[in-house]
Amino acid sequence: MTTLIDIAAPEEIVARLEPTLREYAPAAEAERRLAPEAMAAMVDAGVFRSLMPRAFGGMELDPLSALAMFESIARIDSAAGWLAANQSGIATLGALLPAEGSAEMFADPRAVCAGAWFPPGVAEPVQGGYRVSARWAFGSGCHYATWLTGQALVHENGAPRLGPDGNPEALIIFVRADEAEVLDGTWKTLGMRGTGSNDYRVNDVFVPDRRAWRIGPTAPPSGAYAGPLYRLGLWLVAPVNAAVALGIAQAAIDDFLALAAVKTPSYTQTGLADKPVVQERIARARAYVDAARASVHGAVGAAWESVQTAERLEMGLGIAVALAGSFAIEAATTAVDLVHASAGMTAIREEQRFQRYFRDVHTLSQHAFSSASRFESLGKLMLGRETDWVFYYL
Repeated sequence: MTTLIDIAAPEEIVARLEPTLREYAPAAEAERRLAPEAMAAMVDAGVFRSLMPRAFGGMELDPLSALAMFESIARIDSAAGWLAANQSGIATLGALLPAEGSAEMFADPRAVCAGAWFPPGVAEPVQGGYRVSARWAFGSGCHYATWLTGQALVHENGAPRLGPDGNPEALIIFVRADEAEVLDGTWKTLGMRGTGSNDYRVNDVFVPDRRAWRIGPTAPPSGAYAGPLYRLGLWLVAPVNAAVALGIAQAAIDDFLALAAVKTPSYTQTGLADKPVVQERIARARAYVDAARASVHGAVGAAWESVQTAERLEMGLGIAVALAGSFAIEAATTAVDLVHASAGMTAIREEQRFQRYFRDVHTLSQHAFSSASRFESLGKLMLGRETDWVFYYL
């Protein structure tokens, strides 16, 4: 296995990246993908190794340090923050694969994995694996990926194969990026434009068993993924998403405080900072962000303490983690809305970042793993009912 590569502390990484990310953020927005220079800087700095196992040359950061780094990067540039969080999170999915599959993918410490799991494609069983054809959406960072992930339903005789529970058998698979086609121009969205989350597809690509995981209850992680970080499982997705939303909201507040110090609204003699409605809104915006961050860090901190000794995160703590993530995104969105309402006409100008904060946080809030819909999914678990979100059972 690869030994740990010398990587700077998270705060040093962010400080080193900031000039490059700020310089190329406008290009990412215009081109609807992160600029090559920005992506190269992030790879070189080891950002995508933050949650990668130490055995593969990763940092294997504790989750609170990782969340803080993702938030800090998102305060600089939301698209870069999203890719830092998303790509780092996907690297943890190697824990789902046989050891030879994860070693194949992540033994290269410069590996970048991208992709999403919907809509499912078709996987035809063959000797040693599957032949997969699919078109998936939301491939954030797919232009720069070395590996891509997606979901597929196992088909036999032209129809989905049913498992013992009567549901179609589903796989999460990983393919080499050069075996897929990125469909440029499919990422046309309100916000988060710089993430380059285009559709991508594969046609009759062979996926060996070592790079396929049949969706179902997981065994405790082992081998390179034996550390407590990987016992958090998919519960960590919502807080990772929330870190980016909190970074966006904090940046909006920071920029607004600078604006309020110098702006006097048109047709008035009262500076923005002296308007009572503005004072009340900006205080509430900070309260939302501070409370949301404390909620996420508190829930994740308790979960992290638990998995130091437990083989996996128990459901009650997982529910708290997921609730905190969805709540934080909702709170961050509210905070940005308060800032947007207070900035006046400045908030609609393209040369100002306020309009981007508004577009980006509202776009991010729709992510399936942490959207408002998950409150219902989690409420079902709290009430002893079967949830509609299967990932909480894995």
